[in-house]
Amino acid sequence: MSQDRAAGGRMGDSSLLRRLNLAAALGAFLEAESLTLRELRAVVGVSRPTAEDLLAELLTEGRVEETAAPRKPSSSRAAGRPARHFRFRAESGYVAGLDIGAHKAMAVITDLRGNPLATQRVELDPELEASERVAAAIEVARSSWAQAKVDPADISGIACGVTGALRAAEGVHDVREGPVGSALAPYSLPGFTEIDVAGELSAGLEKPVAVANDVKLAALAEHWKGAAREHRDIVYMFAGHRAGAGVLIDGQVHQGRHGAAGEIGVFPALGWAAAMERLHTRGAALAAAEGVGAGKEGELVIASAARQDPESLEVLIEFAEVLARGAAVLALAVDPEVVVLGGGMSRGGAIIAEPFKRELANLSLVPVEVITSTMGADSVALGAARMALDTVLAELLAVPGS
Repeated sequence: MSQDRAAGGRMGDSSLLRRLNLAAALGAFLEAESLTLRELRAVVGVSRPTAEDLLAELLTEGRVEETAAPRKPSSSRAAGRPARHFRFRAESGYVAGLDIGAHKAMAVITDLRGNPLATQRVELDPELEASERVAAAIEVARSSWAQAKVDPADISGIACGVTGALRAAEGVHDVREGPVGSALAPYSLPGFTEIDVAGELSAGLEKPVAVANDVKLAALAEHWKGAAREHRDIVYMFAGHRAGAGVLIDGQVHQGRHGAAGEIGVFPALGWAAAMERLHTRGAALAAAEGVGAGKEGELVIASAARQDPESLEVLIEFAEVLARGAAVLALAVDPEVVVLGGGMSRGGAIIAEPFKRELANLSLVPVEVITSTMGADSVALGAARMALDTVLAELLAVPGS
């Protein structure tokens, strides 16, 4: 080997080591509220001059800034000059999460620590054409950015949840890589199988948009900020205008080979479609009798059942039991720590939860804890923001050539 090649190899190794150390330093700041130079050295395991260089680069990039020292009891203050503290600048970038459903479009924007800054929502007609629905989502996203006073140029990542399952096709735009080999095939939004959802969103927002199943994103949000924060392996059951399910393994959404993991509602033997149809039929009858518009069917059935109406009670119990059978199938497959009951119907309380728990217990090999979601209607948009945030942070911590 020539001296030039040997020198080049050493330079390359040195450059890679610096990139690795820089990623480790940034990761340390992401994990901590603030760090001193001494603490940074200890975490990364480098010399003081190297730590100073890494800190200087992160300060120049705008990812880190000096901050006030954490407040401590006066008795614990050390004598001498206090150490300087530095923090990760959560406002050095932002992510947006979108939710496109049958009855609404919603957007949330967060900083790079996941702190929500603004939320916008618009009600939609369930029969709205696909192009108008996407346009409404684009408008509500931009409205949330304006509300948060965030320059669109500072948006680092966007993800969107849409009612549907993934299938092998072309057209979805991944946040990192552009077009990839899977496309969303929504099964309940008019016209969405005829358009490139991610492509139109990306064009309208002038940024790449990743698209995923809304129920899986709601499960991710539940693990991030909801009732399942302390759990890693989760079966999430969604009960709202439709029924759906998602699985988290070790805190990550399990997509499966084609993105169809958890889509057990399509299995005819479970009877989900028939139970949902009966629920909607009963709700529509109550809506007509009370002069209430569409979109409140589930709430009306719950309210009627709470008044001990026999037909409404029967419909709800059947629905809860059918949903529990799907949960049992997934629980037997993945042996989760917990089953989360989410979606609008979960707010029915014991009327839904008790028959669900009984049926699940009857079908389970081992006892499974059931908890009710604490997330509201923004769960899908928050889950989408979490998905976008994970992608952005992975990019920040990536080391080219490692």
